[in-house]
Amino acid sequence: APGASSAVPPPPSSSAPAPAKGAGKEFEFRGIYSKDASERLQAVMDCRDLPPEAAAPILCHVFDNNETEASLREFAALALGFKSNNRSYEILTQVVERDDDDDVRAAAAAGLGYLGDDRAFDTLRMLLFEDHSSRARASAAVSLGMLRDPRSFQCLIQSLEEEKEGVYDMARACIGALGELGDIRAVNHILKFSTSGDFVTQQILAEALGNLACPEAEEALKFLQNDEHPNVQKAATLSREQLAVRMLGNK
Repeated sequence: APGASSAVPPPPSSSAPAPAKGAGKEFEFRGIYSKDASERLQAVMDCRDLPPEAAAPILCHVFDNNETEASLREFAALALGFKSNNRSYEILTQVVERDDDDDVRAAAAAGLGYLGDDRAFDTLRMLLFEDHSSRARASAAVSLGMLRDPRSFQCLIQSLEEEKEGVYDMARACIGALGELGDIRAVNHILKFSTSGDFVTQQILAEALGNLACPEAEEALKFLQNDEHPNVQKAATLSREQLAVRMLGNK
């Protein structure tokens, strides 16, 4: 997923043994039809090492056959984004709209971000504002940033402003996504988090400011360089260097 503050964790682990080297496509296809959920999960996870065209029938099978194990659907949804095929968009939008598992919907939103298809904007916007799961909403925010669609700006600002004070998961996702968009109008909306006291949020803020080439971002990064947490200091220093290059290029 994407970018800073990824709302989707690494793919789930499995206790099933990995296939022997050289087992090839036959092993993966055989595993996906197994009655053993751990073998089906292993088949899906093995898609990481397959080209997209070889992974496609395995990943699509998960949803075409109404897989009951949420962990399989979660990993398959994410994989449909970075191992994309001509059905990825269709399947992922259906998962976002219909799956009753919060983590699966979050993974599908992340998959749409990886996919980078502009058609996903409306689906992600709906998820951002209407889903009951904070994890799914945060994943939608991150993916809206990955799309780099200018329409995402106002959605992310609105979502950021509606978050409860002291609750940072959504703020982190929105700040990181606004940084991906690179619209300097975001600066005035995110600077308040420079004094949040939450070092993860401040680190993500520092990283985002490196993409927002304006004097206000430069001043905020100077402030964050003096933060007590080394992660924030390092992120601010790197972003100041990045920002200097960007601002020089804008002159």
